[in-house]
Amino acid sequence: MNTIDSQAALERRIKKHIIGRTLDFFTATSPGLEELCLNELKSLSPTIEEVYPERGGVRFKGRIHDCYLANLSLRTANRILMRIGEFRASNFGQLGKKLSSISWELYLKKGVVTTIEISSRHSRLYHGGAVSEHIEKSISECFKRISSRPEYSNAYPSPQKLFVRITDNRFLISVDSSGELLYKRGIKRHGGKAPIRETLATAALLLAGFDPAEPLIDPMCGTGTFSLEAAMICRNIPPGWHRKFAFMGWPSFKETRWKHTRREAKKEITGTCDTLILASDRDKNTCGKLEDAVNKSGLSGIVRVINQDFFTFSPLDFTNRTGLVILNPPYGQRLETKKKSRELYEKIFQRLVQDYKGWKVALFVPDNILAGKMMLGLDSCNLNHGGVRLRLFTGRIKQPS
Repeated sequence: MNTIDSQAALERRIKKHIIGRTLDFFTATSPGLEELCLNELKSLSPTIEEVYPERGGVRFKGRIHDCYLANLSLRTANRILMRIGEFRASNFGQLGKKLSSISWELYLKKGVVTTIEISSRHSRLYHGGAVSEHIEKSISECFKRISSRPEYSNAYPSPQKLFVRITDNRFLISVDSSGELLYKRGIKRHGGKAPIRETLATAALLLAGFDPAEPLIDPMCGTGTFSLEAAMICRNIPPGWHRKFAFMGWPSFKETRWKHTRREAKKEITGTCDTLILASDRDKNTCGKLEDAVNKSGLSGIVRVINQDFFTFSPLDFTNRTGLVILNPPYGQRLETKKKSRELYEKIFQRLVQDYKGWKVALFVPDNILAGKMMLGLDSCNLNHGGVRLRLFTGRIKQPS
């Protein structure tokens, strides 16, 4: 078979086995966000089906373009994996035979660097390095048998990544469709001290009942994650609008389909928004960086940035309506001691009761500094932020009895 015939044959196989089929996917989330992500997926596309929560994420079946859409649109997901192989193997001989049945050329392109992440539990093949070597060998031997396959382009220069989970000698092999974790929206270029991830910020907004028709005050904004996420929700801007994804380097990727997906999403983006979003911080430099990000992302008509301390201004200075006040105060190493953290949170709560009566609130509190009665009357849920156990308190602020 000559090169042209081989290339055409491969394209036909990709169309038949990848583009034309319903595939298995897994959406990984931070602990505690599975239900929110499940609800997002259910409302995303009519061709997404069999959506079920699992520990650490949500699995679903869909077409390849549903994978594109999920990466572009999901606000609470960390990454989306396409499952490409599942089998049992208790020794390396069995592993080699099972791996040889995977058509790697349907998932990887020529010249791409592939990284492999292994996790093993209760399995005889627990040595990650040896398992990785067998997978790399299988990929290499597969491509030696093929006279031609699509050349790797520079459209997505980052390495492709495989995830291999081994449990009780059962292998589950997946290819990552996202690349960088999905909380990286491609908007912020500035960092901060322990900034909250965008996925967790969105979860807090949703759990607190954020309503674009009501004002939002982010009075300890730091890098401005809450304000930026809220503004994108208000304008219906997809969270992945400003970034690239790993699936753009797949053999099955079709630029025309991706452009169509983006065009359809663009139709739903609103040009303006009447929502008042106020982001404030006492650090002038932080406010300057946030204002620059707001302007560059086209959100300046929605987000107002001011350099002011939470304890020195009143919401009545900006609006006579109630809305949502959302805070992720400093804690842990940023305040040095548990006592200082507890004192700060007690002061924050006093200020909320004094100035924000009737407002909805979303307040992150580390588990290790909870002040018991301080949070009476509010709902709470456990979340995880970079290994730190947090509780998110939400509800309506009332005068203490």
